Amino acid sequence: MIKLRNQGVMLVSRIEIDDVDRQIIQALQEDGRVPFLTIANQLGLAEGTIRRRVARLLDEKVLEIVGVTDPLKVGMHTVAIVGLNVERRRIEDTIERLKQMPEVRYIAVATGMYDVITEIVVQSNDALLEFLIKKLNDIPWILNTGTSLILKIAKQDFAWGPDD
Repeated sequence: MIKLRNQGVMLVSRIEIDDVDRQIIQALQEDGRVPFLTIANQLGLAEGTIRRRVARLLDEKVLEIVGVTDPLKVGMHTVAIVGLNVERRRIEDTIERLKQMPEVRYIAVATGMYDVITEIVVQSNDALLEFLIKKLNDIPWILNTGTSLILKIAKQDFAWGPDD
């Protein structure tokens, strides 16, 4: 989705994704290192076509190609979901502050029990305690928090698309 500002009014337009784009995305979700030539051969298209389409999907932020790790397997032994209740007028300020913290891996504005949901990844429970009582405490408009420790990541799947 593209968001454009026009004299203070937010305009939203959808990016068009066709069947070829979906097939390219699916191939890259299966293996983000697959050569464009392989995708081109699978789809019966020219390599340049695949390269241009992937470039467009990347430029339009439809697609991001990254290496994903299991935090527990790379020494980050404490993963927690922390819900935050904040002063409503300060939600965006809260998000901006949280974005600056390397421990925060995910931020979402939510309905329900918490205004903001975060995923925190640190090396230990002591590091989590330090984060909760020092870093979050530095944000005065956070009213309260709720923390759930992740004991096991049973599924982590980023391969979803418009037809899922």
